[in-house]
Amino acid sequence: MVRGVCLWKEEPPDWGAGSSSLLLNPRMQDALRQRILDADFPDLPDHVWLATSGTSGRFKLVALARQAMEASARAVNAHLGASAQDVWINPLPFFHVGGLGILVRAHLTGSRCELLHGAWDPQRFVDAVRRCGATLSALVPTQVHDLVKRGLPAPECLRGVVVGGGLLTADLFARAAGLGWLLLPSYGLTEAASQVATATFGRKPAMWLPLLSHMEARVGECGVLELRGASLLTGWMIFDGHGTARWEDPKNGGWYRTGDRAELRGGEVRVLGRADDLVKIRGELVDVAALERALQERVASGLVVLRAEANERTGSMLSVCVENESALTEARSALEIFPPFARPENFEVAPIERSALGKPMRPR
Repeated sequence: MVRGVCLWKEEPPDWGAGSSSLLLNPRMQDALRQRILDADFPDLPDHVWLATSGTSGRFKLVALARQAMEASARAVNAHLGASAQDVWINPLPFFHVGGLGILVRAHLTGSRCELLHGAWDPQRFVDAVRRCGATLSALVPTQVHDLVKRGLPAPECLRGVVVGGGLLTADLFARAAGLGWLLLPSYGLTEAASQVATATFGRKPAMWLPLLSHMEARVGECGVLELRGASLLTGWMIFDGHGTARWEDPKNGGWYRTGDRAELRGGEVRVLGRADDLVKIRGELVDVAALERALQERVASGLVVLRAEANERTGSMLSVCVENESALTEARSALEIFPPFARPENFEVAPIERSALGKPMRPR
């Protein structure tokens, strides 16, 4: 059973209280919630437990020490020049590390933190920013897309918006900048308590991001990024498909292997994509995520998800899932982005599930 942990449901946790918290999506299926509550958790004082935000794989709850969250928050505050004079507005859920991170940053600087409750709505976000005079916020690329699609200009009071939880394309960055949005692309992960690398104010958009002061990085086997620093997880609980759960500390000598391919130069990192997004089709290595991004840029009518499926003859084959018939027509007209050996075999119109942050979830 969960010991010494408060199950958070609706209100944001009181970071100053110092107790351990289990932060779960209120819409989580009852069966999974019960499995979590029945699991034999280790007794970890002053920790927060958060689900990973990945789009596939086994369900994991990450244990982050209070000191780890605060190490991340201090580094982000220093990078942004955040102070007590700033006002944060938080449109992200607290059961995600991005939303919780805003709370901790504001707590450490004594900043006011305004909460944007309810379902995401771009106009309501802009109105709330103006109403409270917010100076800093954080969004995911899907939310930026919604702001740009509605043609909503940035409120003048907002001096910066960190964008994480997925790749912000150069095209979307440029269109947002044209509306006055001062975006700071970032790379982070739940296991590192939020941001690892974040763009600098006044710098033109680039794939290379400066590492934050609290984090060391190296490139390990197969070009996979490895991290070491004060904000790393203590460990995680892994829930498999057979009804069992186990505790594991994935670090090795203090280093955590991320699963993201990357390159390093000096104090900067360029993330190339997920290692598990690489598949072989007819003997050729294919980056599924990169092709999905390229296809989405050519499909304006709805979300696109590209998935790889095992195939006895070719090793893998690609299938396209779209939200509606208009998107299907646009996707079929954009096949020139695929190399001939990787042309999709199947096209499907079906609802695309989104994560709590709006990330498209690949159908299985």
